[in-house]
Amino acid sequence: MFSMDAWLRRWQTKKRIRLVITVIVSVTSLIQPSFGYAEEIAIISHKAVKSVQNLADLTAEKTGFKIDSLVYAPDMSLQGYQAVVLAGAPVVQRWQRRDLPAIAVFVSRDVAENAAEYLSSAIYIEPPLSRQLSLAEQILGRDSDLGVLLSKKHSSALSQLQHSTDRRSVITPYFIEDYTDLNRALSDLLKNNDALVGVYEPELFSSANIKNILITAYRQNKSLIGPSSSYIKAGALASTFSDLNDIAQRLSEVLLQGLNSAKETSEVIRPSAWPEPGYNPYFHVRYNKQVGRSLNLTLPDEKALTQKLISMEVTP
Repeated sequence: MFSMDAWLRRWQTKKRIRLVITVIVSVTSLIQPSFGYAEEIAIISHKAVKSVQNLADLTAEKTGFKIDSLVYAPDMSLQGYQAVVLAGAPVVQRWQRRDLPAIAVFVSRDVAENAAEYLSSAIYIEPPLSRQLSLAEQILGRDSDLGVLLSKKHSSALSQLQHSTDRRSVITPYFIEDYTDLNRALSDLLKNNDALVGVYEPELFSSANIKNILITAYRQNKSLIGPSSSYIKAGALASTFSDLNDIAQRLSEVLLQGLNSAKETSEVIRPSAWPEPGYNPYFHVRYNKQVGRSLNLTLPDEKALTQKLISMEVTP
C-alpha cells in the first residue's frame, strides 16, 4: 500500500546522498593540481649524496610534489615522472634524453650551456660577476678601482656589466693570457686596483693557485672578493652564495612554472615553457671577518647587505 510518508523519507535520503557526493567531488577538484599532473619528479645524481636528498626533501615541502632521489644509470626507467632534476656536472654531461623536461642544478653556467640542447632550464651554482662587483662596491666604496682576473674563454662574464647603469667603480679586466705567468698578472692588477674580483673559473682559481693569489694580494693589503663562498675559508674577504634552501626555493619556482605551462603543449622539452637558465636570485652574503680585521675594514651587516643587494637586482 502506497505511503506518502515512506516515499518522502526515501526521497530525502536520496537527496542527502546526492548532496554528499556533490560535496566530495567539489572538494576533490579543489585539491587536484591545476595542471593535471601527479607531480612525480625524479632528482638524479651520479651517486647517493646527502645534499641531493636534502634538496629533494626541501623542494617537496615547498611544492607538494612527490620527489624521488635516484642514482643515474644510462638505461634507467623514468616512467611515471613528469620531469627530472639533474644534480651535478657528471649527470648533466651524460644526459642525452629528450623524453622528459630536465632542469640542471649544482652546475656552472659553462656546464649548463654545453648541455643546453637537452635541458629545459638550469640554476647556475655560481654568483654572477655583476653581483660580486656590487658586493665589492658596498664594502670598499662605490668609487673603488676593481680588477677582474679571468681567462679569455670566460670573457662572456663581462657582458653582464653592460646592464649595470648605476655603477661608479672603475672595472678593469685582466686576462691571464696577456701575461707570461700568474704572478705578473696579479702584480699588474693589484698595483692598479683596490681589490681583486674573481670570476668563477675553477681552473684559474684552483687549489694550486689560490694560495699564491691570496698571499700576493694580502702582501699589498688588497682583498679578494669571490669567486664563490668556498674560497672564504681559504682567505677571500667576501662572496655571495646560495645555500640549499635558496636552491630549493628557485627550483620550486622553475618546476611550478614549467609544469603549469606544459599542459598547453604536446612538446616535451620546449624551453620556452620553462624559466630561462640563469643565476639564482636567492642568495646571502658571507664574510671572512678575520681577514676583514687584518685589512682594517669595517664590514656591513651581512643580512642588511644581502637585502640591499637583492633590492638592487630587482629594481629596474
